[in-house]
Amino acid sequence: MIVVICGRSKHCSKVIHRPGVCYCAVLSVVRKMSEANIQVSIEQHVIIKFLTKEGSKPPEICSRLKRQYGEKTMSNVSVCKWCSALRKGRETVQNEPHECQPRSSITGENSDHVDAFIWDNGRITVHELSGILNISDGSVKTIVKQQLQYWKVCTQWIPCLLMDEHESTWLQVAQSLLSQYEQEGEFFILS
Repeated sequence: MIVVICGRSKHCSKVIHRPGVCYCAVLSVVRKMSEANIQVSIEQHVIIKFLTKEGSKPPEICSRLKRQYGEKTMSNVSVCKWCSALRKGRETVQNEPHECQPRSSITGENSDHVDAFIWDNGRITVHELSGILNISDGSVKTIVKQQLQYWKVCTQWIPCLLMDEHESTWLQVAQSLLSQYEQEGEFFILS
């Protein structure tokens, strides 16, 4: 084994085991990539490739990336997949192109239909809605919970926020129950 002092930059005096391979060289490449507005994931792929070729294990790579990138760090699973692919001979650090279809079922029209069905029958299920509208259960859930902001109480969909007419109705019901309790006393609770 040959031990060499890096010497690539004035401030680096790291002892390296393979001539010409030093972490500071990779960091300088990553800095240049950052200046060129390269995606953070590509920067991390370069570092993963370097550290994998150096013989580092995925948990060590993950911890080093977390120290450098914080919240922008790739997930541990992604790092392990990249390490595995690079050990098997992958050379490129760019993500493979893939076809992804845009979400076409989460539209304003479908949202209006779902809202109308829920107002007609508050006990309708997500599966029934997806069958009626011919869209996936996941899309119906997204429409119901994220766009319309409904939530289930006792198997009935209700709005998260009460409208003015609902508030006044609930207030009238509560006042009538309170006055009935005041009139009947303990007999109200028993009936």
